Amino acid sequence: MRAIKTALLALCVIGCTGTASQVSSPLIDYPRSGGIRGIDDRLMIRDDGTATLSRNGKSSEITVTSDVMDRLRRALGQSQFGGLRSEYEAPRGGADMYDYAITHKGHTVRAKDASLPEALHPVISILDRILSNAG
Repeated sequence: MRAIKTALLALCVIGCTGTASQVSSPLIDYPRSGGIRGIDDRLMIRDDGTATLSRNGKSSEITVTSDVMDRLRRALGQSQFGGLRSEYEAPRGGADMYDYAITHKGHTVRAKDASLPEALHPVISILDRILSNAG
């Protein structure tokens, strides 16, 4: 009986490990906060187009179409993301600005509306559209 329990436990561990290794790796992590409404969104998109949206303390799973994924990958490449600075400070006096942080391939770029580098505008536009379409 003990051998059966041990075998079942081993199968459970192997099964759990197999499932975890099949999860697609993250392409981009995009927390966005602030603005006039004081939003707090986070969008994590995986390589396969599956994504997790966290908004107002609730999480949901969405799927990003392959067309949008292609545009996002192209925009990230054209931005030369890895060469961007990690921090872009906003000029003083701005109110109700969004705070952005984008992590892609281990590199994080943080900026506010007024300091967002031009190279990231297409990336932010695509990500914000995904958030809008998600409701």
